[in-house]
Amino acid sequence: MAAIFDLNTFATTKDLLDRKVIDQKTPILDRDRCLAIASYPVPLSIYEAARRESVEEVFRRINSGGRQLSRQELRAAGATGAFAECVRKISSRVRGDTSNSDLLLLGEMRKISITNRELDYYGIDADSVFWVANGILTKDQLRQSRDEEMVADLLAYMVSDEPVASRTELFDDYYGATFPMTESSKGRFDLIDQAVRKRGPELVDLDYQRVQDALALLLGQAKTTFTGLIFPNGNGGNPVPRYFQAIFLALHDLIVRKTMVVSDSAGLIKKLTDCGKHIQIQDGGRWGADNRSTTINSVVGWIQEYFEEDKNPDPAKVHWVTKFQNLLTNSLTEQAAYDFKQGFYTLDKFPQFDEGSFDKIMETCAAIANIGKGHRGYVLVGVAENVATAARVQEVFGSKPLSFGGFHVTGVDHEAKYAGKNLDQMFQDITDRVGRSAISEPLRSFINSHLKCVQYYDKTVFVFEVFGQDSPSHWNGKWPERQGAQVKEVPPDRMGALFDRFK
Repeated sequence: MAAIFDLNTFATTKDLLDRKVIDQKTPILDRDRCLAIASYPVPLSIYEAARRESVEEVFRRINSGGRQLSRQELRAAGATGAFAECVRKISSRVRGDTSNSDLLLLGEMRKISITNRELDYYGIDADSVFWVANGILTKDQLRQSRDEEMVADLLAYMVSDEPVASRTELFDDYYGATFPMTESSKGRFDLIDQAVRKRGPELVDLDYQRVQDALALLLGQAKTTFTGLIFPNGNGGNPVPRYFQAIFLALHDLIVRKTMVVSDSAGLIKKLTDCGKHIQIQDGGRWGADNRSTTINSVVGWIQEYFEEDKNPDPAKVHWVTKFQNLLTNSLTEQAAYDFKQGFYTLDKFPQFDEGSFDKIMETCAAIANIGKGHRGYVLVGVAENVATAARVQEVFGSKPLSFGGFHVTGVDHEAKYAGKNLDQMFQDITDRVGRSAISEPLRSFINSHLKCVQYYDKTVFVFEVFGQDSPSHWNGKWPERQGAQVKEVPPDRMGALFDRFK
């Protein structure tokens, strides 16, 4: 077992320890080692500069030695524009290293950190990341943030009114990282930033998700990787990233710009199989706007017959493949804000609606809301708590679960079928139950209006979204709170502390 630093070593921590503000955990590291750590000299340089450009130039020079930062890492450092922020969020979501909050305890970082080595204490294996798993980028390219370059390249094309070229110098301009900044580079920075703001960062994010999820569903149905689909006999060393861009942006044109949906997924898969040899990709470091546009339009022409007009267009419509996986990953770093239930029915020989479990869901929602004002969390119904429960679901209902990152997605489709209902009827039943539940307002109304019935591949999952209200919430006369993954009733002597969280 790892030893814990002795808090008596520092005067500040000793004072906090004596006043019982913090607790000393055990076993305690011996005093000599603690003193050695406390006296370790940390070199520090202070540089005062009036101009941002000077600070960025010093940053670049400092990182010119040792393990050099990639060009994309240098671009992203300190970038605060709408475009850069959009790229950062989308890239993180696709990789899977997201968290429920932008603030994360240092000890939790390893759970969503990516490693290209077989380390059990890291949360995400590089081989499982979308880009690497599908043969689009290598692990080394992922480590150099080439995935963010890819997302930046795609977003720039997606939000621009006219086709744009793909080249490194443009990325620098989009991030405001060109030094010194010229009038033309400043113009490109402003143009791309305004384009994102005009569409809206959230909608740009959703646009990307819709295309990403449509592609993920196709690959899932085809039971292959992206590279395996377009080059089933091997790619012969071709630069796969540009092939990915061509197909991704063709799907974007059809799904987002033309508001269409896939009408024949089997036909689309057949058309895309071994299509790489027919896609004309420009060689060299730069991909001209005209050639890029021609390539994308040719792909659109090939696959458009497998799409039809979306009769219920909704810009916020997402299949939740990527977002759902992100929620599962986020639960690793903030267990208190997440809870899972295999379904609404018991797992007896003759299943029936589990009233006690539903009450527990409502109580858990109140407990999550009581973490604090504005705190967001989720209860996911259709995800088994453990492998034994998932196996029991399969035994009782004959429904095989889907696995992702150690989670077992059972869905609730089998329950609806067993009850003789369709999913719309089941959804109405659950919303009625929420409306009649003993959970307090305004949380009850929030949960009911934000309840989602989402599709994860062939599984339907109910997502109860929770949001901490302006004051604590109660359920059935109780004031519950989360302690780790457990729900506990707040005792009378701690009610003051509960209400203090909402000041």
